[in-house]
Amino acid sequence: MKQLKRKRHKRQKSPSGMILQPRDIDVMEAVYRFRVLSQAQIATLFFGSKATAQFRLEKLYDHQFLERKFLPVSLGDGRSPTLYVLDRKGAETLRTERGYDEVKWFGTSKGLSADFLSHTMAINDVMVRVSLACRVHGFTLEKWQAENEVKADYDRVRVQSSQGKWEDVPVVPDSFFTIVAHQRRYPFVLELDRGTMTLARFKNKIRAYVVYFQSGAYEKRYGVKSLRVLSVVSTKSQSGGEKRRDNLKAATEELTRERWFWFATLAELTPENILTIPIWHQASEQDRKILVAPI
Repeated sequence: MKQLKRKRHKRQKSPSGMILQPRDIDVMEAVYRFRVLSQAQIATLFFGSKATAQFRLEKLYDHQFLERKFLPVSLGDGRSPTLYVLDRKGAETLRTERGYDEVKWFGTSKGLSADFLSHTMAINDVMVRVSLACRVHGFTLEKWQAENEVKADYDRVRVQSSQGKWEDVPVVPDSFFTIVAHQRRYPFVLELDRGTMTLARFKNKIRAYVVYFQSGAYEKRYGVKSLRVLSVVSTKSQSGGEKRRDNLKAATEELTRERWFWFATLAELTPENILTIPIWHQASEQDRKILVAPI
């Protein structure tokens, strides 16, 4: 008898037993820290093959360590990737095995909107590519504060808008991370742009970063002496993304000549070029630049 293919959104009612491995807990911890990871992202970070990743993730799903989420088909290419969030038993495992205190889990939550999932997945795509690049080049991804960690505690600065009004503006990047390469530390904040923010709002964000840098408050917040802002554009259209990237760079240059601001599209970034190939557009510069300088 031909075996029916299981439905992706249905758990097995009586799954076969499993013994948790350290790697399984590593996967749960990563899913928790980054809120949501796709099967492909998890496979890339933790497994040597897609088949092994699928087999193990099915186990974690069937035993309620992880839950699956899916994007509406209209937002994808006809079939949503399988997305994973932490479920009840995963939260319990992180408390007992990794010493976490309060662990939020999203197995039954309806609060993870399609827009949130799309935005977070794009952020995590950058993280995966940076992680792989560091492995390939022997660099150290020393720290990565995910979106939810950054938003838990952040700074505000006083900024004068283009209309001359003073207002308090939060400085809340989508992620903060540091790379150690050639005995030098490179600190970055990531801004993931999906083309939905007006250029006026984007300029206000840039004004806030300029004031933030000039105040030196970032040194206290992140414990670093320098900082680069990476604006990565994620859009469905590659040509539209490139135009948006160029518009963001031009908008930045209208306000400041500082070279702290770097721009790229997600589509053009790969593990092979994201750190060591001149692919980035730097404010006040014409030629593309390398993110991590060679020896």
